[in-house]
Amino acid sequence: MTAVLDAPARSHTAATGGGVTGLLRGEWVKLRSLRSTWIALGTGLVLMVLLTWLFTATADSGGPGGDGGGPGSLAATDPIGLSLASFRLAQLFIGVVGVLLVTGEYATKTITTTFAAVPRRWPVVLAKAVVFGVLVFVSSLVASVVSFVVGQASLGDLGVGFGADGVPRALLGTAAYLTAIGLFGMALGWLLRSTAAGIATLFALVLLLPGLGQLLPASWGPDVVRLLPGEAGQQIATIVPEPSALGPWTGGAVLLAWLVVSATAAVVLLRRRDA
Repeated sequence: MTAVLDAPARSHTAATGGGVTGLLRGEWVKLRSLRSTWIALGTGLVLMVLLTWLFTATADSGGPGGDGGGPGSLAATDPIGLSLASFRLAQLFIGVVGVLLVTGEYATKTITTTFAAVPRRWPVVLAKAVVFGVLVFVSSLVASVVSFVVGQASLGDLGVGFGADGVPRALLGTAAYLTAIGLFGMALGWLLRSTAAGIATLFALVLLLPGLGQLLPASWGPDVVRLLPGEAGQQIATIVPEPSALGPWTGGAVLLAWLVVSATAAVVLLRRRDA
C-alpha cells in the first residue's frame, strides 16, 4: 500500500518542480484536465450573457422591468442591475464546480495521492482555492463586461456607458461575488466530502432559504435572510439596493465571514480526519 502511494507522489513532484510553485502547477493541471469543469463553468457564464440579452431586449415589452408584466416601467429600473441580474443563475454553476473540484478527488481516491505528496493539508486547500479563485474571477469579469455591453446595447437610449456612476464597482463586485460563491462551494466540498450533500447545502443557503425566509415572523425573519451568504454577498454587485438589504461593504464582509469560517472549519477537520 505504501509503495502504491509513494510512486505517484514522486511523479507529481517531479512533474511540477515541487514547492509552492509546484503545488500551484499541480492543482492547475488537475483543474484544466477535467472536462466537466470547463463545461459547467462555460455553460454558466454563457447563459449569463444570453439571459442578459433576453432581460434587456424584452424590458419594454413585458420582460423584467417592462411595462407589460414586469415590476415597473423601464425608466424606473436600474439599467446596470438589469444587465447584470443574470449572475444569479451563473452563481449556481460556479458553486457546483467548486464542490465538484473537491468531492471529485474523494470519489476517485486521488485525494490520497495528493495528501501523500503534501502531508500538511492546508497548503493543498489554499493552492486549490487560489487556482480556482483566479480562474473564476478572470472569467466572471469577462462575462460581466460582455453582459454589460450586450445589455446596454439592447437598452438603446436608456443604456449607460462604462463611465456611469457605479459601473466599475458593479462589474468588479459581480466577479468578486461569483468567485466567493465558487470558493464557498469548494469549502462545503472539503467539509462534507459528498457531492450531493455539498450541492444541496449550497443551493439551500444561496437559493432556497432566502425564499423560505420570507415566511418567517417579520420581527426577526428579514434579519436572518439578509445575513445569508447569497443575500449578503450580492450587495457588492448592486448599485440600487433594496431598503431592507445590507450595505455593499457590510454585505461583502458578511459573505467573507461565511467563507473564512467554512474554510477554517474545513482545514481543522482535514487535519483530524483520514483522507
